[in-house]
Amino acid sequence: MPSSPDAAERIRQKLTAGSLPDAGGIAFAGFGTGEICDGCDAPILSGEMEYEVEGRDRRTFRFHVRCVLLWQMYAQRRRGT
Repeated sequence: MPSSPDAAERIRQKLTAGSLPDAGGIAFAGFGTGEICDGCDAPILSGEMEYEVEGRDRRTFRFHVRCVLLWQMYAQRRRGT
């Protein structure tokens, strides 16, 4: 299942609420494992790419390709960089 249609809004809300980090590095990229995307709350299926991001607090977050790009863009805007 691709990322949900309202992924951008969900990611903005999660950044505002603090449930997604405002910075982190991609630790892994590979085929989906069926885990839920931390950006849009939809599963990342085996035919899709999954990105794992490690936050500053060492927590791991999983994203679809589209969601990781949206997260990076909105997080960068929040930091003002």
